[in-house]
Amino acid sequence: MRTNQRNKRTIYYALYQGVTEITDEYGYYTGEVEITYGEPIKAKMNVSGGRGAADIEMFGIDNPYTRTAVTDDLTTPFNTDTIFWFNADPLTEEHNYRCTGVSRTINQVVLALAEVNAEDDGGASSS
Repeated sequence: MRTNQRNKRTIYYALYQGVTEITDEYGYYTGEVEITYGEPIKAKMNVSGGRGAADIEMFGIDNPYTRTAVTDDLTTPFNTDTIFWFNADPLTEEHNYRCTGVSRTINQVVLALAEVNAEDDGGASSS
């Protein structure tokens, strides 16, 4: 089943790029790393209103997520390191969702999204 154009909503995402080792003022590695992401990308996806019983089996019963997003973009390498802004501005706000699961079919990609707080996200930040 293809995604309906009229049901698509604006959402932003940033793909994981890697980690950068943090150095102190003398150039020595501190042993800490900073997670880096690409620039936020605007997309149109079908976003669910909330988690429902029909969505549970697709990603397993132990996968914590609060929404699903469906896209017909089969080329973007979405994975569990992708972060999202839904009903939030990526230029002024921190991301408010992270991907916890990806289910691909021949026509669409379904993403399990979990809402995050700054404290819950392990210090991940976009750059």
